[in-house]
Amino acid sequence: MSHRKDKRRQEFRPLNVGRIMNYTHYEEIDGISYKVHQIKAGKKEYLCPGCQGRIFVGESHVVVWTEDSLFGAQAGIAARRHWHTNCWRGRSRRGPLPQRW
Repeated sequence: MSHRKDKRRQEFRPLNVGRIMNYTHYEEIDGISYKVHQIKAGKKEYLCPGCQGRIFVGESHVVVWTEDSLFGAQAGIAARRHWHTNCWRGRSRRGPLPQRW
């Protein structure tokens, strides 16, 4: 008698697109498309451009960059910034994005 699972009897599970894309999505701000990537636990310490506070090792945060750079997609990727998740969500209350972009 076989103890293998019958693949035809396994129930259907919907595809988790966020997990496949590694929790990356796009947001449009002032006509510019930004790629936003969720980091579950950072491996380095970063400075958040929203609040100028530190993002500590192991802290969940987002990495944001644009591929619409004047100097091409690689320049946009090189200029990516690490933000506290709440700072990125609340950036509209603080005014325009930093000029470093």
